[in-house]
Amino acid sequence: MKKMKTKRFLSLLLALAMSFSLAVPAFAAEPYGDPSAEIKLRLQLYPHEPISTSSGNSVGPFTTSPGAGAYLQVWFANRGTSDVTVMLMDSTNSVVLASKTVTWNSSHNNERFVYQIPNPNVANTFYIRFQSRNSTWIVGDVAAAQYVNNPS
Repeated sequence: MKKMKTKRFLSLLLALAMSFSLAVPAFAAEPYGDPSAEIKLRLQLYPHEPISTSSGNSVGPFTTSPGAGAYLQVWFANRGTSDVTVMLMDSTNSVVLASKTVTWNSSHNNERFVYQIPNPNVANTFYIRFQSRNSTWIVGDVAAAQYVNNPS
């Protein structure tokens, strides 16, 4: 009888020790939303995808989400044989809002630029236009994302 009580007591003690050991990592973690964290929140607007198009063509349109951030980042990796100017365009009036020339034969063939959305509390629609220097075929990868904080 005494042996049975000892086994129950040891089992209970072991179960308590295991449950406390599971709680330790939760207390060691930093609180959610810590401003010193290196995580940058984003909303993928145009998915990372390969493109193969003639000069002057575009991808999109895509629309920002109201209140999801004031920064729009466009990324392009040039895999072609000519420099490419990547332009963020306003879809309502086809105005160039921001642009970047991405070289084809250097270490800078993977570039991004950031555009600050003037009114991030309303939906804005954009598209991305490509222009090659010699009107050659454009090959690469493109993506666009909306950020709360400036990603640069």
